[in-house]
Amino acid sequence: MIYELNRYEGSQIKEVIAVSPLKMRIQAGILFTAQKLGLFIPGSLSKVKDMKVVEKLPCLKNIGFERSGIIEYRDDISKTDEHYFRVYENSDCCGFENIGCPVASHIPPMLAGNFKGVEREGREWNAIETKCIGLGDPYCEFKFVPGEIDNLEASLEKDISVTERIHKRLIEQLTRFIIDGEPLVNRPRLGSEVHLHVVMHGMGFPHLAGERYRMAQRMGGAITGREIGRNLIDSGLDPDEALEKIFNFMDYCKVGKIIKKDKIIRIKENCESLRTKLFSRIKEPCCYFTGGFLNGVLTAVKKKRVVETKCIVADDPFCEWEII
Repeated sequence: MIYELNRYEGSQIKEVIAVSPLKMRIQAGILFTAQKLGLFIPGSLSKVKDMKVVEKLPCLKNIGFERSGIIEYRDDISKTDEHYFRVYENSDCCGFENIGCPVASHIPPMLAGNFKGVEREGREWNAIETKCIGLGDPYCEFKFVPGEIDNLEASLEKDISVTERIHKRLIEQLTRFIIDGEPLVNRPRLGSEVHLHVVMHGMGFPHLAGERYRMAQRMGGAITGREIGRNLIDSGLDPDEALEKIFNFMDYCKVGKIIKKDKIIRIKENCESLRTKLFSRIKEPCCYFTGGFLNGVLTAVKKKRVVETKCIVADDPFCEWEII
């Protein structure tokens, strides 16, 4: 589901650029005007020499700007209608070394969508991860082709044992950080931070994805929050100390500007709902993961739960939950 959503979003490159910063809009406008005139950007990305031109486009430059990874085109092994890109320090995969499966969900489908959006004929491109930090490789590598790719669906499906290993690794890292201050992932060249756009690729599609996706966000947040809360209580912290550490963690991760008073938790500029506000017509509370996470935490440490009463998507000035 994430693959198809990111691929679709990537294909809307011209629409996304229309609401991007002025400098990017000007650069992209010049490039796409030149393409219409048969200059600079090829109408088709079939050949290696044509794909090499894409390296200069904003869609690839943004990967470095957003700190998603360090990308390079493998023109030495690419051929007509079969292109390879290598990514070092992929933000999807660092921290999940040797987890036993390919992990990347952001760059491959996003670029496949970008290629459709850039090509004049708009062919459907697909991407499959051929190497991954999660498989023990020192970098991630992706193959892109127009049309179908053998074994793509199988590579995207994860059985329960894989998702449990990923979840266990994530919980261990977060708990060590919250309790002992051990650093989270710190990539040698790119550091630990990524651009907000990367987060939006995982959270910003509730208006497109449907109720199954929204339920997955709620449940994922609730399970994670509950486990972290229990771990903090089991470590000897009292409930108030545990909540303070969790809110400090959320502040460190730039979830938003968090204020707690009495029976209210308020988050200004909540990263989960910013994209939904920009690109959808939804006018109701939709912080599915954040609400699930807060419910899981409060259940574990206070035997309480929360209800979202305000949301920036509903044109409120902030997102707010009532503790009940």
